[in-house]
Amino acid sequence: MKKLLLSAAALALATAAQASIIPTLTGVTPAGSDYMWTYQGYLAGDQGLVSGDQLDIFNFAGYVPGSVTNGGLANVTATATTGNPSGLILPPGFVINPSDTTLVFTYTGPPYDTSGGPYPVTLFNGIGAESVYNTINVFGAFSAVAEKNTGPSTGTPTFNTGYEAVPIAVPEPGAWGLMLLGAGLMGATLRRRRVAIV
Repeated sequence: MKKLLLSAAALALATAAQASIIPTLTGVTPAGSDYMWTYQGYLAGDQGLVSGDQLDIFNFAGYVPGSVTNGGLANVTATATTGNPSGLILPPGFVINPSDTTLVFTYTGPPYDTSGGPYPVTLFNGIGAESVYNTINVFGAFSAVAEKNTGPSTGTPTFNTGYEAVPIAVPEPGAWGLMLLGAGLMGATLRRRRVAIV
């Protein structure tokens, strides 16, 4: 329940910015020794898709190689990389962690609802990937591009960004102990040096 509440908070942050595509975490389930992170996508009724439009989810920590999935969606490819491969807009102040993975979902089909809108909202389920972690960081981010399908700006690209729940590494209790011990030893060493210098 806590996980879904965090996802709802992320959705609320994103929808404040007139969204085109929004991912929402729907579940984190065990997958052997790893965890499957599943998202639902929301395509607004005044938006359509052309080949190349995409949704990226950034800072997906602990990615299990080869596990990214398009949820069986036709005309959608799912890949995993690092950084911001398409140079999409990021939320203000958001920093991509170069050691984490970016999940990239790209539409490859014919034009979908690109004019004559608005249409009913399109929901798509099952996109996601596995992580070695099951702890949620609600301040991951996503970025997406779609196409306006109504009004004078019909056919123009629309961009939106927001925060999204992603996995985060949390040190084991033993690792916390070692880090605290290391910090204590460093402090003692610095204190001893200071005394020696005086």
